[in-house]
Amino acid sequence: MMCFALLMILLVSFPYCINCANILVLETVPSPSHHIWIRTITTALAAAGHNVTSLSPDIEEETPENLHYLHLDKVYDVIYNPEDEDFIMSPNFLTWGALNSYLQMVIIHMSPEFILKGCLKSTGFHQLLAYPDDFKFDLVIYDLFVMGIMLPFVQKFNNPPLITLSIVPSIQIISQIFGGSLQSAYVPHLLNENTDLSTFRARINNFLIAHLDYFWLEYFIVPRLNKLLKKGFHRDVDIKELNRLSKVALMNNHPGLDKIEQAFPNVISVGGLQIQRNRTLNKDLQEVMDNAKSGAILFSLGTNVKSEMLGDARQIEILEAFRALPQYTFIWKFEADSLPVEVPSNVVIKKFVPQNDLLAHPNMKLFISHCGLLSTQESVWYGVPILGLPVFGDNWLIMKLSIKTGVAEQGDLRNIERNAFKKLIEKMINDPKYNENAKIRSKIFRDQKETPLERAIWWIEYVLRHPNMTHMRSQSMDYNIAQRQSWDVLAFLYTVFLVTVLILVKMCCCVCRSCVKEKLKIKKD
Repeated sequence: MMCFALLMILLVSFPYCINCANILVLETVPSPSHHIWIRTITTALAAAGHNVTSLSPDIEEETPENLHYLHLDKVYDVIYNPEDEDFIMSPNFLTWGALNSYLQMVIIHMSPEFILKGCLKSTGFHQLLAYPDDFKFDLVIYDLFVMGIMLPFVQKFNNPPLITLSIVPSIQIISQIFGGSLQSAYVPHLLNENTDLSTFRARINNFLIAHLDYFWLEYFIVPRLNKLLKKGFHRDVDIKELNRLSKVALMNNHPGLDKIEQAFPNVISVGGLQIQRNRTLNKDLQEVMDNAKSGAILFSLGTNVKSEMLGDARQIEILEAFRALPQYTFIWKFEADSLPVEVPSNVVIKKFVPQNDLLAHPNMKLFISHCGLLSTQESVWYGVPILGLPVFGDNWLIMKLSIKTGVAEQGDLRNIERNAFKKLIEKMINDPKYNENAKIRSKIFRDQKETPLERAIWWIEYVLRHPNMTHMRSQSMDYNIAQRQSWDVLAFLYTVFLVTVLILVKMCCCVCRSCVKEKLKIKKD
């Protein structure tokens, strides 16, 4: 009987043992929003029985038994206190956001080098580096935003299959690894504030920033990263070639929210996977929301932009605008310990707010947001209009796309003034079109055959089932950018055309000269 019982236990657990995998996740991006998105995936993978190891600047104290973190504990220190005086990344994103698109692009592309320096100094990096080379990882998942600077671990662990994560909804980034073309004629660049490319001038600007982005990264940033990686891993590294090993990319986008781009079949849309449904608020916030009979308004600038960065003058203008609207309850995510003036009775200050759960409450009437992608997705999912105060990076593009669908208006955070701010809030709450359009957009976003998270997990396990898959690989990966964009063909055709024109012109000139000479000869005779 004992043997029979052990045999039955073994038979029941055998399929589970086969299906579980050892997965390495390389987060590397020092951004709480990136971590929130990836944490949703790693937690779901652990819940599915997989053993997950995450190398990350942001770690969780409470995790499932089969999810554990290796801490990149020096990354935030290095990125905000760089030793290199040639690079200053201001921790105040308002300062960064005031720069033009080209300078913001330069800062974004220089940041991987300093993040990498922080990684190489971190405890978690050396812990993972100390793993034996024959340690078995069945799959590696990584965040593409900083070029996969920890991808040499793929080489170290004998090239397990690779999956790309892109929290940024841009095919332009993915095209660099899957062989796509630059679609600058009709797809606005992520940092381009102008989404309307109908004019020639707009297309010129978009062409320039898209191509400068590509060449700056390809011929300046990548070689510098390769040099640093060679020192850190003590082996020759080509970060570009390691990125090209990816089988599938999971992208945080949705056609109902984002710009439309051509994509390969192995670029999977999983936008909004971080949205947690059917959760409840804690008691104090539940009471606040239930008692907001005229409606509640949430004000949050996300995880990177701190409210204290606004300064006293802006904080006062915002609070006075809220004070002038006593019929509404305002919930402000504010991280500092004090405010420059007395807080109005209709304003609730919290250092942390469960944004997803507050937006889900039926009394939530408006979301005052910096227009980060995760915040916008959550607002759209629950059908809440957005008053946008864009700060940096892709905030302006996301804002313009939301305005185009009729669910948002834009304010000016840098020059905020209480009366104008108050009128804008009243306009959005009193005009029913914003709420109606938000509900329509919510229905479009929600109408999916499975949740984005379920789709992401299915594709991750698909790669585990087919680790040597090549059927989704495009032949364009074997071409350089000139060939993919047909620049060589166009150059050849233009050359043929010009040579043909020159020959014809030459022939015409010869015929004309001959005719002139003949006429002169006849005249002379």
